[in-house]
Amino acid sequence: MKNNVFNKKIGFIGAGNMAEALVSGLIKSGFPSKKIFVFDIDKKRLGFFSKKYKLNKQADNVSVVKNADVIVLAVKPYHVEGVLKETGGFFNDKKLLISIAAGTKTKKIEKYLGKVPVVRSMPNTPALVGKGAFAVSPGRYASESDMKIAEKILGCCGLVVRVTESKIDAVTAVSGSGPAYLFYVAEIMRKTAQKIGLEKKIAKILVNQTLLGSSYMLAESAEEPDALRARVTSKGGTTQAALNVLKKKKFAGIFEEAILAAEKRSEEIADEKT
Repeated sequence: MKNNVFNKKIGFIGAGNMAEALVSGLIKSGFPSKKIFVFDIDKKRLGFFSKKYKLNKQADNVSVVKNADVIVLAVKPYHVEGVLKETGGFFNDKKLLISIAAGTKTKKIEKYLGKVPVVRSMPNTPALVGKGAFAVSPGRYASESDMKIAEKILGCCGLVVRVTESKIDAVTAVSGSGPAYLFYVAEIMRKTAQKIGLEKKIAKILVNQTLLGSSYMLAESAEEPDALRARVTSKGGTTQAALNVLKKKKFAGIFEEAILAAEKRSEEIADEKT
């Protein structure tokens, strides 16, 4: 991380799993825990979280905003409006708000904060193991410098890409919800493996490693997915037999329909909260 991030004080409103992923990543990257401020309405969680990472535990959300230069809004969507009403008057244009609150558009946040730089992000759960995918989009008043700061902070536990806010619903459907799709495939593969005679422990090891290794190949290879698939598929072989069933059952169309449904629901949730 560049010095401009190290010189900042970072506050977290909310101490849930994603906030912990970011804090853990920041500290592993060398960011001093004494420059991190946190509050959560769950006192037990707040105590555990602040003690574990030696953070500055705050009495309320307003204290986080007052003490920090960069504030990460990491609360459940239904808490966002209340938090913004409570803290809005304590922001200024020198502070930066990074929102990882699902379904909350930057224009809604700006309605409460005024001309404050806001960066909206859509994370996913692999951030919990340092392998997250974050998409970021700038609010009306966010500068290039603000975007770079957000990218450095979020990049501590994954990869970061920039998109326009109009694409956030697509991001939600693909990478935000994406881990659940893969977990569902793993669930099916494990159950079927046991059904055809493998022990549960062996099924777990083989399925997990297969998905891990395949994902690594996909990330590291210059080849497209269809080319990688073709390399595994011998004419008349076992893989071809399996793929024939998937094609016959129109698996590609079903999967596409599922992703589109996720995107539509993301749009609906955002509109409900506008």
